[in-house]
Amino acid sequence: MTTIPLDLTKNNILNGKVELYQPKQGFRVGIDSILLASSVQKYSKCMEFGSGSGIILIYLAKRFPDAKIFGIEKNLDLVNLAKINLKNNKITKSTAEIEQNNLNDALFMKNNNNIYDRIIMNPPYFSPNKVIMSKNITKVSSRYEFDINSWFTAAYKKLKPKGYLNFIYRSENLDIVLNRLYPEWGDIKIYPLWPKKNIKSKLMIVQAKKNVKAGVQILPGLVLHNADGSYTKACDNILNYKSFIKLN
Repeated sequence: MTTIPLDLTKNNILNGKVELYQPKQGFRVGIDSILLASSVQKYSKCMEFGSGSGIILIYLAKRFPDAKIFGIEKNLDLVNLAKINLKNNKITKSTAEIEQNNLNDALFMKNNNNIYDRIIMNPPYFSPNKVIMSKNITKVSSRYEFDINSWFTAAYKKLKPKGYLNFIYRSENLDIVLNRLYPEWGDIKIYPLWPKKNIKSKLMIVQAKKNVKAGVQILPGLVLHNADGSYTKACDNILNYKSFIKLN
């Protein structure tokens, strides 16, 4: 087994279907990663930006075993960890792979463009000017926005015409998202995630299609928690791999 200099925990998620090692400190898998992954529909060739410890790679590889997902991650320790997690969950290279790379790397941006039918990403969405930043370097890298435009530029380059982009972002920044997507993207679906009933949405899942002219739809979204803090049945079914978010 590859060794990495991280203090890890071992967690069973997706109703025990996935065994995941992840760092004790830094970015850890939250329900947003699972909900985002559940919004992706059938693909033949998919790429994930910022794969972290590999949960979305594993999720989609298990859901679509006849397709291929390719992940990139700039943190080498997390790349090695994701490889361990893929192996431990019996995910072969024919279904999912990961490598170290950076969205700002010139060679990455030059090669293998216009070939993917799906891109999935969980970009950093907290502005360092609006919140107190974590002292953890890995968490800062994964959660605080410094150059969000590079994520959208890379997605556009990698996708085929009429390919789909799925990502999660702060609901309060819907204006930023729409301004960044137009005019290159269309058929935009906004799927709010409501913390509880009658509580304003903090996060939204967005799906956009490259080089189409259709407009924007705001969908009903998903209520995550009951009044007592437990997951709603609809949310719990998604987190336990029993149902999926449908955006098409």
